[in-house]
Amino acid sequence: MAKKRPQPNRLKHWLRRLLWFIPGLLLGLCVPWYLYIDHVTESMLDEQWDIPSVIYARPLELYLEKRLTTSALQYELDLLGYQAVSGTPKPGQYQRYKDQFDIYSKGFQFADGATHSRRVKVTIDRGRISYLSPEIYRLEPKVIGQFFSSGLESRQPVAITSIPDSMVQGLQAVEDRQFKHHHGVSWVGILRAAIKNLMAGRVVQGGSTLTQQLVKNKLAYHDNNLFRKLHEALAATLVEHKLSKQDILQLYFNEIYWGQDGPVAIHGVVEAAQYYFAKPVERLSIAEQALLVGIIKGPSWYNPYKQPQRATERRNLVLKIWYDTGIISQSLWQSANRQPLGVSQHRRLKTDYEDYIDVVKRQLRSQFSRADLSQKGLKIFTFLDPYVQFRTNQTARQTSQWLSEDVESAIIVSGAQNAQLMAVSGSKNTRSHYNRALLAKRQIGSLIKPLVYLAALELLPDFDLEAPLSDTPIRMTTDDGTVWQPKNWDQQSLGEISARQALVQSRNQATVHLAQRIGLTPFIRFLSKLGLTIKRSNHYSLFLGATELTPFEVHHLFGVFASRGVNAQVLAVNYVTGSDGRVLSESRIKQNVIADRQNIDVINQALHETTTSGTARKLTQQFRIPGILFGKTGTTNAGRDSWFAGFDQHLQATVWVGRDDNGATRYTGSSGALILWAHLFLNL
Repeated sequence: MAKKRPQPNRLKHWLRRLLWFIPGLLLGLCVPWYLYIDHVTESMLDEQWDIPSVIYARPLELYLEKRLTTSALQYELDLLGYQAVSGTPKPGQYQRYKDQFDIYSKGFQFADGATHSRRVKVTIDRGRISYLSPEIYRLEPKVIGQFFSSGLESRQPVAITSIPDSMVQGLQAVEDRQFKHHHGVSWVGILRAAIKNLMAGRVVQGGSTLTQQLVKNKLAYHDNNLFRKLHEALAATLVEHKLSKQDILQLYFNEIYWGQDGPVAIHGVVEAAQYYFAKPVERLSIAEQALLVGIIKGPSWYNPYKQPQRATERRNLVLKIWYDTGIISQSLWQSANRQPLGVSQHRRLKTDYEDYIDVVKRQLRSQFSRADLSQKGLKIFTFLDPYVQFRTNQTARQTSQWLSEDVESAIIVSGAQNAQLMAVSGSKNTRSHYNRALLAKRQIGSLIKPLVYLAALELLPDFDLEAPLSDTPIRMTTDDGTVWQPKNWDQQSLGEISARQALVQSRNQATVHLAQRIGLTPFIRFLSKLGLTIKRSNHYSLFLGATELTPFEVHHLFGVFASRGVNAQVLAVNYVTGSDGRVLSESRIKQNVIADRQNIDVINQALHETTTSGTARKLTQQFRIPGILFGKTGTTNAGRDSWFAGFDQHLQATVWVGRDDNGATRYTGSSGALILWAHLFLNL
């Protein structure tokens, strides 16, 4: 039997239903997809970046008669990314002839106004500025760290008007020549790239527009499947409808990924310029602009630090494109083509500043939340001196060379009279994450003796350093029945000596005899007045330093002597500004005189004698450190802790040496910590 053919009306019916079904299906799928992408795009454009706060060192202020060595100025210029040249310097360069420097500064926007880029001529004679034009100037401060959010992205937004026109035009010439004419997707570009890739048998050219690249970067796409490409294309089209071309370019320059600084991702042209060239984006040369534009294609592949030859070839290709498209002249192209990469060799050096930043964190804790510091783009200006920090780190690194492998060290340096913290080193090891300067509580030994004798001057009537003391054996019974018999460091008793001799020669027995006259409770109250909280002690061993303090706390105490009685808390942070430059917080040194200045001067005279004829005489007799020095050694039982705290009229430094397991060492204060202190001061 023959088959029945479908009736024409029935066939038309099914075809009609199919024609309605397919558009309906597509509409049902595409509308939600479109709405989803529109929502994602809107969220992407509304996203508020987490802008990390930037921490700066102090700016180097230049003025006549300022104490400054040629080594310190040279180091600072190199650290700031200035390039040494033999001819007339351009912005970001300097020329040096012996003790004369010709610097073309970069300029900087400080809270109290801008320091403009200009020529600065400096002559240094015997450690001081003898000639300066202009008469006063300050260089821009070094970036020493940032407070990041959990995303670890480094970014500082900038307006498109602050980016050089050659770089803005050059980006389009290299990455998207049809940028001004397409609406987010260049189908011609996609077709051209497909043909070239097909002919090459591999991917040699991409077809993505700048807008598509922006979308990919913002939405963190990593795969290249067809659906992702369609998603990206639709999102790019929507972005073009919502933003102007100029807004897209600005967003691109602030968003795009430019490389990796350890765990931190470098985003945006401002951070890229700072990371690779240590300069603001508006100061980038044509060659530097071309390198940054070239890096975009592959920040790892064209990393100028790891692949300088590859990066140079990529930069020169970009320069050729710029010349071919008329962005730069032939002479500029040829000149830039011959330039070295010129990338900064002083990028972040985080390990050099981490210990100092620990102090910064502590001092900001009560004023700003973690979210404020990691998201709001604050600018934190500190008192860190890069050259002093460098020398401090170098000294700590050589602990094992001058002493032994089994000991660690901590060093703190500040201004002697202003309590401004200049440098901190919490370890001899660059890989150590334990900041001993802030965290290591150790017994301080004889370092406490200047405070004992100051307390006697303050509390005992008719006492002075010429008063006689008995340096003889003493036997004391504590509340628990234990017998305590302190010994002198040389196991000798000198009989009757002056209080001055007892302090200069660090005599334990004489000091304990004086302690009995002062009394424990009055002494603890006196220490509290100095800003030191001591747990209630019923033992006279406190007068010989049987209390645990961190090197930072010791440094604060000796600041009383360096500042001649001003109880000035050691400060790391100078001031903090918002992203708009407005000052949000400013440190003010408390100048409350907490001891009679005449009494301070008497103790300081003894501390000076300690460095000439006492336990610290090595400083002047062996190391021959120039100037008038003041200081005190400290040693605890079996050499577990070796200390030296001292100062001159400019700098104050505290050094601790010991073992992390609190084990015995062969070092006293004069044979251990003092050695590091001496080497540090010889190099400052």
